[in-house]
Amino acid sequence: MDSGRYYLKNEHHIFDEFEFKNGRVLNNVHVDYGVMGTPKYDEEGNIVNAIMFCHTFEGDYSSLSDIHLLIDENKVLSKEEYFFISITSLGFPESCSPSTTGLKDLFPEYEIEDLINFKRQLIKEKFQNIKRFHGIIGIAFGGYEALGWSVFYPDEMDFVIHFASSFKNDGYKYIYAKLANDIIESSPQYFSEVYDESISKVLISLSQLHYLVTFSMNYFNKMSIDEIDLTMDSFADRGLFYDIYDIKIRNDFLKTYNLENYLDRIKSKLLIVSVDNNNYYTPEYDSIPLHNAVENSELIFLDMGDEPNELEHLYKIEEDIKRFLSDV
Repeated sequence: MDSGRYYLKNEHHIFDEFEFKNGRVLNNVHVDYGVMGTPKYDEEGNIVNAIMFCHTFEGDYSSLSDIHLLIDENKVLSKEEYFFISITSLGFPESCSPSTTGLKDLFPEYEIEDLINFKRQLIKEKFQNIKRFHGIIGIAFGGYEALGWSVFYPDEMDFVIHFASSFKNDGYKYIYAKLANDIIESSPQYFSEVYDESISKVLISLSQLHYLVTFSMNYFNKMSIDEIDLTMDSFADRGLFYDIYDIKIRNDFLKTYNLENYLDRIKSKLLIVSVDNNNYYTPEYDSIPLHNAVENSELIFLDMGDEPNELEHLYKIEEDIKRFLSDV
C-alpha cells in the first residue's frame, strides 16, 4: 500500500455476484475504487485509521481530490495520518451501472441500502483487516451514503462528516429529479436499442437543468446575461459525457431517498457542514432540520460569500473539523 500513500491508486475488483435489496442478482460485478494514505494497525493487524470517502452526483473514486485542502500534507485529515478508501458508487460508470453492464433501462433499481452494501461488500472482500471505519465523509450525493451508513450500520464508524447534503429528497429536490426523468422519458429513442442524436440533445438539456442548481442565486445574479450564456453553454457540453441510463436510474433513486424516520439509529459523532448559499441543499430545509433531529450532532456553516465553488473554501472550516475530531 506504500505506493498509494501520496497518490490515489486506482484499483479494480469483481464481485462474483451482488444481490440488490429487491432480490435481483447481478453476476461478475465490477467495482472501481482508489486508496491513498498511511494505514495504521492495532496489535491484531487491523487498520484503525481508515476513512471512507463518498463522492458527488457527478463524481467517482477520483473525487477524493475534491477535499485536497483538507487531506494535503499537514492538514487536518492529512494522508500521512489517515488511510482513505474511495469507491465509485453502484450505478455510476466504471463501477457496476446501466452503461457498463449494457443493461440500460433493465438495470435493477437501487435503494440507499444497496449503495451502502455495494461498498461494504468491497471492504469485506478486499480489506478484511478493516473491521470499523474511523470515519466516513460524504459530499452532496455522497452525504446520502455516509448518513445512510450511520443509520443502517451505526456501529461501523466513529464519525461522519455530512457536507452540503440532506437526509431526504423532497420538495425542490424531488421536483428536480422528477423533471429530469420526465425530460429523459420524453425522448422516443430512450427505449430504443439504437442510439439516436436526440439522446444527445436530451443529455444537453439535462446538463443545463443541472446548471440551475450548481451555483448559488447570489452568484447568478452577479453575472451579466452574456456571462450566463457563455457559462451555461460550456456547462451544457458536459452532458455529452453522461450516459442517459445511468442518469435516469440515479434520479429514480433520488425520488425515493428519505432517512427521516431512521435518524434516531445514529450512534456515531456527526458533523453537519452547511453551505450558506447552496442553491440545492439549504440550511433551512436540510442542514438545520438534520441537526435538530440527531442528538449531539454538530452543525457548522461554510461562508462562501458569492463565490461559486464551496470546495475551494474548505480551508475556512479546517479548525472546526480539527475541534470536532478531537472529541471523537
